[in-house]
Amino acid sequence: MTVSLVSVFFLQFFHFQFDFNKAVGFLDYQTKLSLLQAIIMFILYMWFYFLTVSNAFSSVVLLFFTAIIGIGTQQKSLYRGEPLYPSDIYFLKDFTFLLEMVDVGIVISVVAVFIALIVSLVLYFKKRRKPHLTKNLKITRIVSFAVTTLLLFYIYQFNQPGNKVKAIFNDHVEWISYSQERNYSQNGVVSGLMYNLKSPAVNRPDGYSKEKIQELFEKYSNEANAINSTRTDSLSDYNVVFVMNETFSDPLRIEGMSISEDPMPLYRELIKSNVSGQALSQGYGGGTANIEFEALTGISLEPLSSNITTPFIQLSGQMKDLPTIVDTMKENNLNLTAIHPYNTTMYKRLENYQSLGFDNYLFQDDMKYTNRIDENTFISDEAAYKEVLEVINSSGEKDFVHLVTMQNHKPFVHKYEEVEFTVEGAPYNLEVAHYAKGIQYSDYALDQFLREIDTLDEKTIVVFWGDHLPSFYGNELFERNGHVTMHETPLMFYTNFSEDTRDIGTISPMFFIGHVLEQANAPVSPFVALLQKLEVVLPAFEKGIYLERETKLQYDRENLKPSTQLLLNEYDMILYDITTGKNYSRELGFY
Repeated sequence: MTVSLVSVFFLQFFHFQFDFNKAVGFLDYQTKLSLLQAIIMFILYMWFYFLTVSNAFSSVVLLFFTAIIGIGTQQKSLYRGEPLYPSDIYFLKDFTFLLEMVDVGIVISVVAVFIALIVSLVLYFKKRRKPHLTKNLKITRIVSFAVTTLLLFYIYQFNQPGNKVKAIFNDHVEWISYSQERNYSQNGVVSGLMYNLKSPAVNRPDGYSKEKIQELFEKYSNEANAINSTRTDSLSDYNVVFVMNETFSDPLRIEGMSISEDPMPLYRELIKSNVSGQALSQGYGGGTANIEFEALTGISLEPLSSNITTPFIQLSGQMKDLPTIVDTMKENNLNLTAIHPYNTTMYKRLENYQSLGFDNYLFQDDMKYTNRIDENTFISDEAAYKEVLEVINSSGEKDFVHLVTMQNHKPFVHKYEEVEFTVEGAPYNLEVAHYAKGIQYSDYALDQFLREIDTLDEKTIVVFWGDHLPSFYGNELFERNGHVTMHETPLMFYTNFSEDTRDIGTISPMFFIGHVLEQANAPVSPFVALLQKLEVVLPAFEKGIYLERETKLQYDRENLKPSTQLLLNEYDMILYDITTGKNYSRELGFY
């Protein structure tokens, strides 16, 4: 049991960024909860023991397992502001990509410890005499191993209705759904990991029934009919291009930091003659696929269970059943292409693009244009845009092209031969300067791309936005600028046929589809009608952050106007129906 308690302590020590006093303080004020977590670790220890019949081996493996999880949550919290989730194990498939993002010293330390562990275990088992087990002891060992396996499986079902382990933990914790960083800090890493295990995507709302979904379908069919009465065009007459630009953000918006020149002057000129605003990103320093998920599906992560941290991974098996902008494009006979200038495995993109219904998907090995800039290992924005234009120009039909770029992905330094930017006031001035150089290259590439769009004979709508800010600004600048500013990225709806110049403020990516259909003067579905009505009163929101149009910033649903809460509850009802319920809405034609 001692090694289990030590494991719990070390997990908190890593989570608190090596703050010994905080880790000790946690054990002190959360004594009962720490013991509960130690019991969970002890069950894992006993599973190793009954597998090997070796106390030493079980102890070493458990501590090594603890170190790996601890380092993972320490690094992710440091750079992303969120802890490690069980679903992150998927990224072990992209081990080399993970190595690029983790501190080199930590990588060397882990590898050294791992090699030492293997060597020690080999030597240990060579010298060790195998214990003589009687027939009864063998049976006891087999039964005990089976029992601990079943216990671990039951713990894995932590979030399923009626789970007794969770019921015990519920007596000692106050779960924090809107911030997993705080959840792990207040309730412990082991508790946090279990809280984020697989669970129903959306909690069942009160009053859910086929009749209620029918009622909502009729209500928003009428809303859609009212909107469509003035829509005279069809989306089939347009190309639509989504450009989610990796880490594209505006450094000049960060108060408390100065930069020698503007890295994105061309973008500022472009938004003067187009619809523009800010996208409220769900992530900071990462979480690209979550923003992509919202934009493609119209599904916000806010109503989803807090255990659903990466829908592209955790809901990948349900993608075919979700409403998507791809469905809308397919119904209008557009050629559907997804482009991501990286590998196929990140966030299960290949499987998800297939499930979403894309006709074609191009990854780095499939692309014709793969140029990099200087020492940057990622394909440039310029090359990615050339690939988009290649698709459009070689297609005999109208196109929907969804591009996720990679040029400005971290690491930011040692990419470019000449960096003329100087920065003051940031924790890592050199890193910000190199990042700004990447934004400058992106700015120029975007301008050139849109000039090419202007030469097309086909009407084209380009939705351009940044996925999230980089995470190098540090706590002081983050706190000074506030959560909203640090989650806002540039957003522009560019067309080669319109002169609309509105500033639409800050909106969530889930609302992009409504603006595309508005630009095309094309009809909407009942689902998009629901999104548009929701956007009127609540244009941007995520867990714990609600930018209500009338009351401005709110931190809790309960503080929103009753009429806004009603719309959110209706939205919840539809999301429950399509993710966890009976999917009555799809049968009715809601999408």
